[in-house]
Amino acid sequence: NNGIGDAGAQALASLTEAPSLHTLSLNLSENDVIRDAGAQALASLKEAPLLQTLSLNMFENGIGDAGAQALASLKEAPLLHTLSLDLASNRIGNAGAQALAGLKEAPLLQTLSLDLSNHRIEDAGAQALASLREAPLLQTLSLDLSNNEIEHAGAEALASLKEAPLLHTLSLDLSNTYICVGVQALASLNQAPL
Repeated sequence: NNGIGDAGAQALASLTEAPSLHTLSLNLSENDVIRDAGAQALASLKEAPLLQTLSLNMFENGIGDAGAQALASLKEAPLLHTLSLDLASNRIGNAGAQALAGLKEAPLLQTLSLDLSNHRIEDAGAQALASLREAPLLQTLSLDLSNNEIEHAGAEALASLKEAPLLHTLSLDLSNTYICVGVQALASLNQAPL
């Protein structure tokens, strides 16, 4: 908790100018002042020409759907193959989850970790995130949706992740959700092709 704020996030976004930057990890957790404007500034990291691996810990920063929508534009980073976004305990709802599902369009993305725990995400958001199965090169997916408002339809949609053509490692955290009936659908994950 260093009070970095929007201005600090904007300054960090200037890292896009580092000519040989290919790996970046930023822990900006518990600032609660970065908010959407700071997330929008950090989304400009997509312009770093050689960026391959990006980890942003933005836990508890007051980021809402607009910030999530901006971060989804990281799909435009031309060489990005590994992305970790810790957005736990912010203010993201279905619209933000739907935008983040657009990361499936990142052309080289192989490893994706999304922590969206402690939000207002419902079935519509989970259904959108299930479309990550369409990411052409995705091999490893970690999706934390714990402490959200996901029910049967969301769990059923997430079970379709087994259809991802190259996915060999999947971690789903749906603890403290409302998926009672949806557990049966998730059990079908054990039928994913090897």
